[in-house]
Amino acid sequence: MKRKFRLQVIIGLVLALIVTSGLYAFTYLSATATMDVVVAGAEIATADPAAVQPDWNSVIPVSGAETLRPNALGDEALIGVQFPDSGEHWDKVDEATSDGDSTYVQGDNEKAWQEDLYNIADHSAGSGTIHYVKVYVVCSSEVTPAQTTAYIHIKTNGVEHNGSQETMTTSYATYSYQWNTNPQTLAAWTWAEIDALQIGVGLREPTKNKYIRCTQVYTEIGYTPFAYGDVPTGDLFDITPHTDYTGDFAVKVYLTNTGNLIKAYQYLNMKLHLPGSVEAGETPSYQLLTLDNGEVTFNMKDYTPGSTYTLSVTGGSYCLVSTDTSQWEEGWTVAPEFYCLIMQR
Repeated sequence: MKRKFRLQVIIGLVLALIVTSGLYAFTYLSATATMDVVVAGAEIATADPAAVQPDWNSVIPVSGAETLRPNALGDEALIGVQFPDSGEHWDKVDEATSDGDSTYVQGDNEKAWQEDLYNIADHSAGSGTIHYVKVYVVCSSEVTPAQTTAYIHIKTNGVEHNGSQETMTTSYATYSYQWNTNPQTLAAWTWAEIDALQIGVGLREPTKNKYIRCTQVYTEIGYTPFAYGDVPTGDLFDITPHTDYTGDFAVKVYLTNTGNLIKAYQYLNMKLHLPGSVEAGETPSYQLLTLDNGEVTFNMKDYTPGSTYTLSVTGGSYCLVSTDTSQWEEGWTVAPEFYCLIMQR
């Protein structure tokens, strides 16, 4: 007896699509909607939205700030006193939350400035354009000072620079100084300069034999990510051929919301990979889906019926219209919407 096969179409993240040579057209508003199209037999495969989708919101430029703290001795350790006496000067001021008189460095000269410099950890979260470097110190004076008692101290490109001289109060308070550009080059900061930066403090006694203490030093790096980069990776669809179907089939992926994407992107190039497909065994092993071509096709021939093959975004690149979303056209989105169609061959 002849067996009849039918083609099951399962979509994820769909708005609209025209289906195969049968001239069927469907509109779907749900990520889990299904539609069976009878063409000649049992379902040949299913396509379900994958559990771990790419994080497309991660491409939206968001200004941020990364805090970096002392992690090693710098080029100077000239402040006269540290408490406790064991260890190094930098580990008296490296805490994330100020610990007051539990650890500190202390100036012991009223006539001469004493300086410390500390190396800091390399940046890890920041990227893109650096807008400022802001250094903070937390200090206190034993008495109301008769003179300025502290300044923020840095070293970049082999040259030392100081912030404004400050007059401390008799309780611990936070003081800061900000450089919007590198004071040595007078140009925008680079991330290499941040990683090589040393930060510190200069201290002198408020009056003779009265202490000035610094208990915390850290820096904040303000930045905005670039408008371009690598696309987020992740899975799109889980393709599962029916256990009773052994024929060839094709998996077509369509980009359905190009009109909204071009309001945010200058270009968007996504490398799509489907294990088990003919294309996965070629060089390159992916199909490139872009704002220009709008669709790609994978051919399934030598696959294992009943096994699941996950179609994924494995790489690619993008460039946004600008880093300021207010300049994007109304109706923009950064999240592509995909339609997955399975076709009998």
